[in-house]
Amino acid sequence: MSNLQPFQGDVALRKEICRYLERIRGVVCHPRQVIITSGLQQSLDYLCQFLGKSKNVLMEEPSYPKAREIFRKNSCNISTEKVDDKGLYIGNLSNTSKIDMIYTTPSHQFPLGMIMPISRRQKLLEFSEQNNSFVIEDDYDSELRYYEKPVPALKSIDYSDRVIYLGTFSKILSPSFRMSYIVLPEQFTEGFLERFKLHNSTVNLINQIALANVLSSGDYDRLVRKMNHIFKKRYEAFQDGFDSFQIPIKVSHNVSGQYFLVNFPTKINQSEVIKRALDEGVKVYDTMQFWQDEAECPHEHLFLGFSKIELEDIPDCMKRLKKAWDI
Repeated sequence: MSNLQPFQGDVALRKEICRYLERIRGVVCHPRQVIITSGLQQSLDYLCQFLGKSKNVLMEEPSYPKAREIFRKNSCNISTEKVDDKGLYIGNLSNTSKIDMIYTTPSHQFPLGMIMPISRRQKLLEFSEQNNSFVIEDDYDSELRYYEKPVPALKSIDYSDRVIYLGTFSKILSPSFRMSYIVLPEQFTEGFLERFKLHNSTVNLINQIALANVLSSGDYDRLVRKMNHIFKKRYEAFQDGFDSFQIPIKVSHNVSGQYFLVNFPTKINQSEVIKRALDEGVKVYDTMQFWQDEAECPHEHLFLGFSKIELEDIPDCMKRLKKAWDI
């Protein structure tokens, strides 16, 4: 069934995505600009094939390792720029060599969690226009806001048509629900569709039709509100748990998402601390994977996701971590 549908995906779903993005993210777009994909890998693969392989890509340091791997597989030349408390630092960009694409997570920097303010977003767009670069805005987790409304997407102020917007539904619905989408700049929508006109969509058509109905009915909005409430409660339970530790282990200040960083007061042996937690049945992860240059990774952090743990299980999780880390 999926082999009979347009490459872009179901038109009803693309229309609903446009309505949703304008209402929730401030992004005004046409259904022709929307491409339904099976996930981030397919989205970035399409973009690399269209824009040409071996392009120069600038990524945040740290950043999402899966995206870095996809760019590498497409023979891209990757450079990095640090992040500060306002997200991607752009003060050094004018000193870099030609940049074709800038991959950024401005509404919830991965994995550090800060939000890029409007002033820096404007400067980033100015740079991209002046240097003929495209910005790939990965807007994952933008809907999951604990305490305030989501900030508008970078794409919403993209008056020069330089931003390629990436979104996904898997964070809200389920990681196994493999459905994401691209919103293309108007300037190369026609060329993109021509490039892939002989391709068929690989995303299940029945799932697309079902999702269109979920979006149009308002059920998706209600689910987002429910998940925000659930994740906020889990995050605050972990905050309270770590606050009770005798040594000052803190969680990163998050306003959204399904994870946080565990911040130790001094450097740790990440492998050893992770193993001790795993021996007690708790999975935490190293942060070196997020840095292209692992030597630059601070050794005071661990990564902990909480999308799969129930609220009532968090106190037991904290007891296990106390035991594992001898606190």
